[in-house]
Amino acid sequence: MCAIFGFVGRVTDEAATEREIARCIQTLAHRGPDANGVYVTPSFAFAHQRLAIIDLNHRSNQPFLDQQLDIAITYNGEIYNYRDVRRDLLQRGYRFRTESDTEVICKAFACWGIDCLERLRGMFAFAIYDKRSGTAFLVRDRLGIKPLYYAQTNRGFVFASQPSALLHWPGVRSKLDPVGLSSFLSFRAVFGERTLFTDVRKLQPGTWLKITAQSHEHARWWDPARSDNKDPCSSLDALIGSAVEEHLVADTPVAALLSGGLDSSVLAFELSRRSAQKPTCFTGMVAGDAYDESRYAIEVAESLKLPHVLVQLPDATSLDTIQRLTALRGHPIGMHNEGAMYLLAQAAAHSHKVLLTGEGADEIFSGYSRIFRLPFDLQRQAFLSALPDVIACPARRRFGLPKAETKEFDFFLSRYTYFAQSEKLQLATSAWRTELADDAALLNWMSIDYHSGGATPDDRIRLFFVRHHLPALLEMVDNTTMAAGVEGRVPFTDHRLVTLALGMPASEHLRWKDAWSPVRAAFAPIQEFSETLDVSKSALRTLYRTRLPTSVTARKKLGFPLPLGHWATNECSTPFRDLIFGGSAAIADYLDIGALRRWYGERSRAANDAFGRQLWLICNLEIFLRQLQSSGL
Repeated sequence: MCAIFGFVGRVTDEAATEREIARCIQTLAHRGPDANGVYVTPSFAFAHQRLAIIDLNHRSNQPFLDQQLDIAITYNGEIYNYRDVRRDLLQRGYRFRTESDTEVICKAFACWGIDCLERLRGMFAFAIYDKRSGTAFLVRDRLGIKPLYYAQTNRGFVFASQPSALLHWPGVRSKLDPVGLSSFLSFRAVFGERTLFTDVRKLQPGTWLKITAQSHEHARWWDPARSDNKDPCSSLDALIGSAVEEHLVADTPVAALLSGGLDSSVLAFELSRRSAQKPTCFTGMVAGDAYDESRYAIEVAESLKLPHVLVQLPDATSLDTIQRLTALRGHPIGMHNEGAMYLLAQAAAHSHKVLLTGEGADEIFSGYSRIFRLPFDLQRQAFLSALPDVIACPARRRFGLPKAETKEFDFFLSRYTYFAQSEKLQLATSAWRTELADDAALLNWMSIDYHSGGATPDDRIRLFFVRHHLPALLEMVDNTTMAAGVEGRVPFTDHRLVTLALGMPASEHLRWKDAWSPVRAAFAPIQEFSETLDVSKSALRTLYRTRLPTSVTARKKLGFPLPLGHWATNECSTPFRDLIFGGSAAIADYLDIGALRRWYGERSRAANDAFGRQLWLICNLEIFLRQLQSSGL
């Protein structure tokens, strides 16, 4: 709902600090166009850009100071159960002067300390300062729905909703992190605490950072691997309904994105049941029958009698759109549907401040069959390893398995990575290859984290997606919708629902169509049987089989794609390619342009979407690097 910025440390010149703070928060004005504020003291300084959604009165503007409790906060997000927590606090003698969830956090912190986080359901990133103890906490929600970045300088800690704001703060360098850049090219995101900048760190989901004058410490306050679902509303049906109902909490109209796929259609169904006023659904229409699902969205909206707006999207991959979004995000565009989502959010912003989206369902209900079927291929690999090479080698080729027996994590990477390490390093300059040291730091960290994710391959893959893939996706949703001044909400990431889904057997999410399907699949590469012989998100499809049109529940996953293989070789990508091959490419510090030309020439002869995604990442990194250079930071 907002943007936050702040500093915790010794403030020697309050007037100068206020000017510095105001300059930094202004870079995030698009995230909160309704109000702004700065609050400076000798020990900390907070700033805020507000998108007013709950208690629209100016009394709830931020930074918010509870003078009775001597607690200050700058907060981004929504606490969906804030009314329940408020009632509890009222019974304990606390009094309120606003109707906001912001004030509820302050009182809850005064009552229960940092353990108050366990009582909050929602999405949030905030900084809170207790003047009486001289203690500050930076806090991020359980799943990482709301972003929070920070940097440590010789003056103290500075934090923000986006890294771009931190780069304007004295002492924070814009020096790029070579490992962060490598992570982006390989995975469309920078994993772990790293960012694209060496001085900037990302507060991890479910984590807080405690800061005092003498010390600082991190702690993970929530982890999906150690979470128990104690909610009495424990069935999948009840939890989805409860989550959607809570996400309707707002003092402004709530809308939803409806793609016509399963996830957004489930949300639309629940909205039709649980909202007193039928929310409007927005659907983007894209060129090409193979990629346009709007006819399914129309069918769903009509069957549920929901108001429906079709938005004819201009070219979502136009250079102008991507450059504008990159500048607002302060980050390269990794996911190819970001431009389309941004344009949709812009269209919705004329009448709505809140958009519900279906992100998160694929990660918790095993929607990516090609990757979540990896345990099946590991079993096939183990079987073939016991056979003579004369039999095993042809079988591996036929089944699409690695040429030699591969360790589980390396097998996972081969399916998950957008840019294979060997291919990326062949394109890298010698200087960048030396800095990366074969990506050892990144891959070692990923391997350790992956293997800490459970006892079975199914557990490890599912937990990796919740811990890392999902936060990267949620950051995209947050930054893309907030670039249009709209709050994106993601009901499928309700932590109770995530916990329940992770506790279900993998076979309930990804099942075979019949008893013979695994036998037939055993002799075919995964691209031939994925979502043909098996059913992804089976638990969701079964639950809503009689509630939604068959065209939605029985159709294989399409998502909201763009034909990037076609884009990579036609005139639409020419302005992007000119940035790289036209001379003075910023990415030349990292990728050898000659090698890149040869790579493009070879791969474009048989272009596919995998190649298109790689080119997309390279081009978008170039756009980001150019903007960074021109900013003078």
